[in-house]
Amino acid sequence: MKIIIKILLFFILLSSHVESTSIVDELTALNNLYKEGAISKEEFSKAKSILLKTKSEVTQKEKNYSEETRIEKKNKKILEKEIVKKEKKIIKQNNYVSENYDFSKDISNTFILLKEIDEIGNYKRIDRIPEGMFKTKQSPKGQASEAMMKMYDSFVRAPKLMEKYPDRMMKAMGYFEIFFNYELEKKKKSIENFKRNYPNIRWDIKNDIKTLYSLNKARKTMRESMGLNLNNTIEEALDRYMLMYSFLKDSKKIETKLSSKQKKLNKESAKFKKNYGSFKKTLELKSEKRIDLETFDKDLKKDIKKVRKSLKKLTNLDSKTNNLYLVTSEIFEKSLNSLNNCKPECNREELIKVIDTVNFNNAILKDAEKNLIKKRWTQNMDNLSMDKFSDEEIASISLVSNNLKLKKKKDHKLLQESILNIEADGFETDQYLDRLSKEGFEIKSITMSYDTIDNMKRWAMKDWANSWRGELPEIKDKSGNLIEFTDENIRDIKAQLAYNAFSSLINTPSLNETVSESIKEISNLVNNSSEFDLDSWLNQDFTITLNNYSQLVGNSLGVQLNDFDDLTYAVNKLYGSNMTSEEYADHWKSAQYLDSTSNWGDVTMGVDLIEQVGSFDAASIAKDLGADLQTVADSIYAAANVGVSTDLEAAAKGLGYNSFADAVAAYNEKYGTNYTEAEAREALGQ
Repeated sequence: MKIIIKILLFFILLSSHVESTSIVDELTALNNLYKEGAISKEEFSKAKSILLKTKSEVTQKEKNYSEETRIEKKNKKILEKEIVKKEKKIIKQNNYVSENYDFSKDISNTFILLKEIDEIGNYKRIDRIPEGMFKTKQSPKGQASEAMMKMYDSFVRAPKLMEKYPDRMMKAMGYFEIFFNYELEKKKKSIENFKRNYPNIRWDIKNDIKTLYSLNKARKTMRESMGLNLNNTIEEALDRYMLMYSFLKDSKKIETKLSSKQKKLNKESAKFKKNYGSFKKTLELKSEKRIDLETFDKDLKKDIKKVRKSLKKLTNLDSKTNNLYLVTSEIFEKSLNSLNNCKPECNREELIKVIDTVNFNNAILKDAEKNLIKKRWTQNMDNLSMDKFSDEEIASISLVSNNLKLKKKKDHKLLQESILNIEADGFETDQYLDRLSKEGFEIKSITMSYDTIDNMKRWAMKDWANSWRGELPEIKDKSGNLIEFTDENIRDIKAQLAYNAFSSLINTPSLNETVSESIKEISNLVNNSSEFDLDSWLNQDFTITLNNYSQLVGNSLGVQLNDFDDLTYAVNKLYGSNMTSEEYADHWKSAQYLDSTSNWGDVTMGVDLIEQVGSFDAASIAKDLGADLQTVADSIYAAANVGVSTDLEAAAKGLGYNSFADAVAAYNEKYGTNYTEAEAREALGQ
């Protein structure tokens, strides 16, 4: 039992970061590898067939183009709903929580909701176990028992060896799959009891379910790190873990001698992260109402004591690092002040803000410690031979690498949302980042600073430019030479980068309304700093417009779509159709847009125009081209669905009206409707 508890504690800490993945993500990643030349066309086809295989093969009858057109017309509205970018809340849900989780319910007596029990899963007999995991054939119980001991050896008894032998960790993750699967069998009666008697759950049943819930979170985290999810079979997960084991085991181990001071720093830093992670976990459990106030206060008190003890040691180790951990300590203490201000019982919004300060602090340490925390063991994989792997296996290994890149992008966006949340509440992150910069610590993962919403309403262009902390892109001319910018150019670029980053985070109507005037001003200033070739745009191949639109669709869904080919591929897989890109493009260009009088071709061009030149200029060009109000309205709505915001007041003025209200009145008169200004904004996705 002690072994199981130790393993459980390890995985509770491991499962703090989660990223969702799907078959479309994997297909998109695989397609990118093919386009970049990393795999051949044959390798691409073989890997794709693996990703798309199912337990039963369904033979579909061939469909002619008219049938495909009918299906697409039927599914058009469904696709539109799928690509609508949902409003992101500044007070966001934790990543591992189901989208339909009800935060209003106190579940401290049951720990999970009834609908969450199905996410844990059921025991399944494993039909095939990869060679090399067990030396002898055993019963499921025997396999689970040996798997538990193998896990214990890797994760608990000798965790430091995982740095030297990352391949063993991959194998241990496979053993965990087998162990967890049998835990579902052992606790089958507890699961049935929970379902039957909910919400009147005995304490022992609750403890069993709590254990399974925590282990399942760890399982989800490990699978997602490998480009898998909980829908994959156990056999598929075991194959992926053992593939990575085979890939990593031949890497060359390079040892670096560490000084006693370096070892001490590494040890204390690891202790702090463990304690700080426990502090964050306690806050998350209370924010989800999984624990009662008494348990929360007791656990929080222990966590705070441990974190303070760790920070006290870290701030007195070395003059080179003391200042870094002093800043970390100040941020931690300031977050405790926020907790004290909302006692005796903080609500979810208040707890999330404290969690966001933890995310901010962790981001600082992740960047700053890169040059401070030295690893004793590193892996050199330059000379690894891929000859022993099949084409399908090579494609799978590449997918794992690509998945890590996608996770990095998602984590960055979540970090910026956390910073925006605490900045809007008056937590001045800039003062800490500036102090660290003066001490020689550059925090590159934080690309933008914010302010309170009231202050941001008064921001001028220079303020937006100054808020950008990230790197500037390198832009080359047709000859490949770097273009040198004037100070004014640089200011414009920084302001545009900051504005775009901010706009991607703010989508809730109420919050957007508070900054609309400033956004309008900056949008016009930035958009006017670049020239737009209308003739070139009008004469460009329609495929370019579709490619641009596809990229916007991908951005709104968090999936990388490079062009219309990728969008066609994803749509075919989602809806079982078999169109070519050319067929889909021809249909797209003339197809009716939803129930409107507009067509998809004109609307897509409108979205492309808004995205390229901004609201005022796009509307002005549309007016000059003779576009009717319905097509303009449809373009604004479609743009909102793929994450491109339109300044309605600026667009109205571009159309020649004094205000958006006047434009609404003109629309009502022309089409016999009776929209109010508020209703019109809502209908346009604003």
